[in-house]
Amino acid sequence: MKKIFLSIVTILLTVIACKNDDTQSLDAFYENYYEVNILPTLTNFKSEIETQITYTQEFKEAKNLTNLEKLQNQWKTTVNAYALTRVYNFGKVKNLFYDVNIYNFPVNTTTIENVIAKKEVADIESFATKSSTIKGLGTLEYLLFNNQDTNKALTLLENDDFRVDYLLSVSQETLNQINSLINFWEDGYKTEFSTSNGKSCTDNARCLAFNQIINVLDVNKVTKIGKPAGLEKSDNIDPTLLEAYRSQFSLELIKASLQEVERVYSSSDVNFKSIVDDIDTTKELSKQIALNFADVYSNIDAISTSLYTAVTENNTKVETLYNSFTKLNNHFSVDGASLLSVTVLPTDNDGD
Repeated sequence: MKKIFLSIVTILLTVIACKNDDTQSLDAFYENYYEVNILPTLTNFKSEIETQITYTQEFKEAKNLTNLEKLQNQWKTTVNAYALTRVYNFGKVKNLFYDVNIYNFPVNTTTIENVIAKKEVADIESFATKSSTIKGLGTLEYLLFNNQDTNKALTLLENDDFRVDYLLSVSQETLNQINSLINFWEDGYKTEFSTSNGKSCTDNARCLAFNQIINVLDVNKVTKIGKPAGLEKSDNIDPTLLEAYRSQFSLELIKASLQEVERVYSSSDVNFKSIVDDIDTTKELSKQIALNFADVYSNIDAISTSLYTAVTENNTKVETLYNSFTKLNNHFSVDGASLLSVTVLPTDNDGD
């Protein structure tokens, strides 16, 4: 009887030790998830918006086409860097609207023009209180590209010093927002996130991070392709609903966010594939996900024009791309979520 009692105690201690090891492993995974995936991506975006500010100051000193095109190209680099960060827009970060303040689309061009016409104060303090529809990366795009008209954008900037000041202040406010976001993570949220192991998805690191992968894929499909192309509830085509349509950079941003989803799932040093493959030892789900990623990339590359032009011309390749996102997302929202015991939250198709 004594031997049986000792055996039971030994088993219980082993189970407790294993649970403690699992918890430590979980904490380490999500702590590293922040250090390896989230922080470098946020820091990279910060670096690009700082370059944006430098180029804007150069343009202010010499307002010419060469410097404007330099600014336009940098905007594309900057917004591409931001697209990568959207995979990490979850939990309290999303609740604090950093994403909306940094890049909200569509912008309100009428209000932007009214602010410029009235010569309202353009500084960091005033911008902090203004609507996200007249600041952020979307406003920068409008000021730099106008409505797909570089010559008009240049003329407007050349003839109005306040317009250039507005351009600079929007860039500086965007830097202020990313600095605040990084500080929010560093000042405690990274620890809160990495140790979140509650039953509720809002208090569970795995559920938050994996749901954001699902959200990014769904927003790409519904908001950034389906609605503008008339493939959702309405068959009305409206290419002005596209993200970054003024710069005709919509498709590139979809691809960028897709690449970050793929990286964090399979190729990062801290990735979800390692967890999935530990459970699914056949590795069949990861194989199917890899095939579907390849399919989506192929369908993106098959569109030889801008997405704006493809949608305008009702190119059937847009629908093919839309459908391939459905298949890829199903692997995450159905198969992956089930395998990881993750509750799938409703997707916010009005943003990221």
